[in-house]
Amino acid sequence: MLDAAEVHRQLAEFYGAVGAACKLPSDAQWDDVDAAGARTMPPEDYREVRRDFVVNRAAGEALAALGIEPALTPRVRATAYPDAGEDFAFELSAVERPALSLSSADPVEIEAEDVRVTGELVDARIAELMEARAKFLPADPHPVVLGDVVSVDVATFLEGRPVPRLTGKSMVLELADGSMPESFVERLVGMDVGQTRTFDYEVPRPRALGDGDVECYTATVTVLGQLHKEVPALTDAWVAESMEGASTAAEFRAAVARGLEAEATLLNRDAHARLANIELEKRLQGVIPDAFYQASRDGLRRSLERELAGKGQTIDDYYEQERMNEEELSVQLLIKSGENLRQGFALEALFDARGMELAEDDLRLACEEAFGAGSYDPETLERTGRRRVVEDAAKRIAALNWLADTAVVKG
Repeated sequence: MLDAAEVHRQLAEFYGAVGAACKLPSDAQWDDVDAAGARTMPPEDYREVRRDFVVNRAAGEALAALGIEPALTPRVRATAYPDAGEDFAFELSAVERPALSLSSADPVEIEAEDVRVTGELVDARIAELMEARAKFLPADPHPVVLGDVVSVDVATFLEGRPVPRLTGKSMVLELADGSMPESFVERLVGMDVGQTRTFDYEVPRPRALGDGDVECYTATVTVLGQLHKEVPALTDAWVAESMEGASTAAEFRAAVARGLEAEATLLNRDAHARLANIELEKRLQGVIPDAFYQASRDGLRRSLERELAGKGQTIDDYYEQERMNEEELSVQLLIKSGENLRQGFALEALFDARGMELAEDDLRLACEEAFGAGSYDPETLERTGRRRVVEDAAKRIAALNWLADTAVVKG
């Protein structure tokens, strides 16, 4: 409850800020400020901004007076608007950071089969690189058989709706590489160059419940031509002409091996960190309030929707692409959010238990991972209230690095 005097003080700050923004004299009457402010937005929105200013200031002061540092955004419920000369009441609820600890802060043991670079792995990567540089040349027309490479126009529909990933012009299909369903490839066998055929074919649903649980597609295919795939031979001459940083086949092979070693190092470290964090989570002691699980799940949902929006997609597009529904996504997010939450708290507990400290570079790295390159600015973090978020992320990164570096690997 704010008494009338406190309401007046808070409103005076609000009118001072709005008056300055509207370039009014510092002694402007509040009615004049209201009129100027209401011209910048709908009147109802302006009233809510006015109320939220008072509520947020009062809530922050109340939490500080009580010595409460909320771990989640406090929830505020106000059923009226503050008016000068009158008391004002609102409800405030805050969730504090749970008291969590670890049964042990010692290094963890993990079982992992590290990726090792072998001659066979180098050969396979070179084969992939050479395949990627293959040329497709016209071949003599003949009826399609398994193993052919053909150029086709394809239009595919599922329940009357276009399927973009299975539709295209002048698509190159290798009928033996498994990139298209077998039931589709079977319908192409026997077609002649220039022929168009419309046919239905079935594909088992992901997570199918039985043999009859299938998706039924309709495709219209035109065979444009037969192609011959020509993969270049790995010779010194080809390397010197086609590859940067190498002039012989031996140099190219050595470069590929070095690249694989670097990839293996990163993969192994990531695997160690992931497995070590799982083990550390088992040591977490204490109760995490349900509000944290809800907030974590909502955060994952918002992150997914932002990612999709960046690609010009909707959540319905995602359901179609991943062959799932709202309920299945909700379960996935619940499981993932729970894992993320517990593992994150375990890392923070490890950071505190080992008396670790953050350096400026730790904060900069965490900030840029969260908000983009060049985003680190201490004053901005304080002003926007993001410093606590960045500090928590930095603690988790530092603790995870220590955990991965010290993990005892068995396997």
